[in-house]
Amino acid sequence: LLSSSIDGQFTALTFHFGEGGSSYFHFGQALSDDLGLSWQTSVVMSETTLFRDINAAVMRMVGITMGAIVGLGLISSVLISALITIPLFRLANGMSQMAVLKLEDDEAKGSLLASRSKFLEVATCESSFVALERGLKAFVRYVPRDVVKMMLTGSMEVGSVMVRKVVS
Repeated sequence: LLSSSIDGQFTALTFHFGEGGSSYFHFGQALSDDLGLSWQTSVVMSETTLFRDINAAVMRMVGITMGAIVGLGLISSVLISALITIPLFRLANGMSQMAVLKLEDDEAKGSLLASRSKFLEVATCESSFVALERGLKAFVRYVPRDVVKMMLTGSMEVGSVMVRKVVS
């Protein structure tokens, strides 16, 4: 007998058998009626039987919680991936078009200018690309397109062939 509590006519006892052995719970209730009859009702249950439903509910809740955490983790990782890869994909397409001198007006290219990434690094790349594209558009106005294409593809080395002279 390890513990007991007596509350009026109700008794609850806990029994432990041996070192690391099974635990049993005894619940008893004394009953009597107006005719003078008295009864003692008793229920003895093992610990595993008594707590089986509680343990099953706890395990179910742990499973549901873990599933919710994993689900939220997957959803957030997909969302973050999309927030990074979509602007980078748009930027890569713009760079590919720039390499073959398919330069568009700022109004026509409004999607890249208007939608900035939520991540500082990607937004910095986007703004740098837009500035580069504007500079290349200005350069193409004064230099023949074929020369600019050769410079962009790397088939022509750019350098200065001018020599400084004094003008009088």
